[in-house]
Amino acid sequence: MEKKRLYDAIMDWMEHYKKNSVKPSTYDRLIVSLDSLRKYEISDIFIDELDTIDLQDYLNQLVTDGYALTTIKKQYHLLSGYILYANLNGDILRPIHKGAKLPSESAVKKRKREVVSYSHEEQEALKDVLYSGESPAYYSAILMLETGMRIGEVLALCWTDIDWKRRAIRISKTLVRLGDCRNSYVQDSAKSFTSNRTIPMSKNAYELLDYLKRIETSCSPFIFHNRRGDYLSYETVRWWIKKACLKAGVPYYGQHVFRHTFATNCYERGCDVKMLSKMLGHSDVTVTYNIYIHLFGDALEEMRSVVG
Repeated sequence: MEKKRLYDAIMDWMEHYKKNSVKPSTYDRLIVSLDSLRKYEISDIFIDELDTIDLQDYLNQLVTDGYALTTIKKQYHLLSGYILYANLNGDILRPIHKGAKLPSESAVKKRKREVVSYSHEEQEALKDVLYSGESPAYYSAILMLETGMRIGEVLALCWTDIDWKRRAIRISKTLVRLGDCRNSYVQDSAKSFTSNRTIPMSKNAYELLDYLKRIETSCSPFIFHNRRGDYLSYETVRWWIKKACLKAGVPYYGQHVFRHTFATNCYERGCDVKMLSKMLGHSDVTVTYNIYIHLFGDALEEMRSVVG
């Protein structure tokens, strides 16, 4: 029987066992992880010679190279998934991945990026530009600011997702960009199970969508689309938002800043972390708290005093 090196073995496993059992976006992320693995010596080791120390050395090297903890975890999950399969299949005699330890968060060089949001003055300056409607991308930015939706959720939004009677938006899809960043597709489910949700429209969001519906002349199912009726791309929205920020005289922080700004606005209006978590579609209140700890720090201590 021909001996296989780790990279080739994982590629075979992915093509035969993972490709049709996970979402295309998940498979694409696995491909990205495998491509990254290929840069390291571990990818060239024969699988029957692979040992725990090889895995640990690889994880340690990722720390040395400055990768974020989330990236290191993805590499570990790729390896442990394959090793578990290979162990059950008899190709690797022991579950060697169980002995490898992920680094602590304090050990990695990259730190979590500070969560930034626009001030009320910056929001007003930006809205003055966005409401000009120079591009559909401007309106998509307004909706992100008014709802806290992720950019992929906004770009996949269709008119059928709007519940006019309840003044609500049903989120059940997302635009997924593949690893090469040149291709994307609408995934018929949100980012995660909890991301599938129904959220209320603010007065501004309702009026914006009502206006866009009244002026709509195409047959496109997408609310934000180009002249051909196709959904807007991430790159298109990024280009236009950079332009809007330049015109408004405010810093460009990417598209996620609108989601953070929405969360900050909600907190200032008295929204608690549990309600905010539901609106943002987080899997757990802890996720929301960890991201917005700068907002809910004091409130958490107040809640702790109640439970004793």
